[in-house]
Amino acid sequence: MTSDPTDSVPTTASDVSLLAPDGVSLTGRLFEPLGPARGTLLIHSATAVPQTFYAPFAKHAAARGFRVLTYDYRGIGRSRPASLRGFRATMSDWALLDARTALEFVKNEIEPGPVAAIGHSFGAQLVGLVDEMRNVDAAVFVAGQLGWYGHWPWAQRLTLSALWSAVPSITRTFGHLPGWTGLGVDLPAGVANEWASWCRHPRYLMRDYEHARERYGRFDVPLLSYAMSDDFFAPESAVSALLELLPRDRQNVRRVSPRDFGGQAIGHFGLFRRAYRDSLWQELLGFVEDTFESREPTAPVERLRAAADPLVTAEEILSDLSYGRV
Repeated sequence: MTSDPTDSVPTTASDVSLLAPDGVSLTGRLFEPLGPARGTLLIHSATAVPQTFYAPFAKHAAARGFRVLTYDYRGIGRSRPASLRGFRATMSDWALLDARTALEFVKNEIEPGPVAAIGHSFGAQLVGLVDEMRNVDAAVFVAGQLGWYGHWPWAQRLTLSALWSAVPSITRTFGHLPGWTGLGVDLPAGVANEWASWCRHPRYLMRDYEHARERYGRFDVPLLSYAMSDDFFAPESAVSALLELLPRDRQNVRRVSPRDFGGQAIGHFGLFRRAYRDSLWQELLGFVEDTFESREPTAPVERLRAAADPLVTAEEILSDLSYGRV
C-alpha cells in the first residue's frame, strides 16, 4: 500500500450524543473536513461491530471532503452500559430507535446537503424496518444479506442451525451472548435472541414485520452493493436474497474476490480495512460522489454468480473475525 496523501489533510473528529426516543443515550462520532463538505455519509454498523472499526475509513472520507457520522447501537461499544445483564435491547431497537435517531440527527442537526447511507451487514438489512431510510440520496451496502441459515451452503446449515438454537440457553446462563461464542464482542441478550429467531426462519425479519417486504421494495435510491466471494457471514445466495427484494433499476452490484487483489482475503470485514484504501475505498467514495453530483456511476459492476464459491475454511473465518483485535 502506498502512502496516502490524505493522511496529511487536516480533518476534525468530535463525539456527539444521540438521544433515542425512549431516552437511551447513544454515542456517535462526527468526522469532518475543515472546508465545506460534499455531503454526509452515515455508517450503520454490522452486528456487534463497534464504531471504532470504521474510524480509519471515516477519517479518509473526511479528508476527501465528506462529513461522516459513525455511532454505536445500544449495548455495543461506547453505547454499552457497565453490565449487559438485565440490559434491555433488541435488534429491532437498533433499527427502529437507534438507526432512525442517527438519520434524524444527520437530517436535522447538520447543515443541508446530500446524504449517503453505508450499511454494513445488518446495517443494510435495517432499511426494511425503517421507511425513512429511503430518504437519502445514495446507499452503499457492504455484505448486506438476509440471515436465514438456509441461504448458506448445505455443509454449514447444521452448524448454524445448532448455533441459533443454542443462543437462548446461552443468554439465560450468562445474561448476554459472550463474545467468545464467535463474534468477539458481547451482545445484549435481547439482540442475540431476536437475531437467532430470525436466522432460524425462512422469512428472516419479515416473519415479525409483515410490511418489511414492501419497505424493501420502496428503497429506490441509487445503490451500490458489495458481495465478497470469500465471505462466510454473507454468502452470495444470502446477498441475492436481499437484493431480490429491492428495486432492480437502481442497483449496482459489485462482486469482488481475493483473486482481484493478489489473493488477499476480504471476507465480511475487509473492505473497511486500510489495505483497500487505494482500491475499494476509492471506488465506494467515487460512487457516492458520482451520485451526489448527478453523474452516471462509474463503479465497475458484475452480476452475482448463481452458486457460492467453495466453502470457506474455519481458519479463514477466525481470521475474518480478528477485525476487532488487530
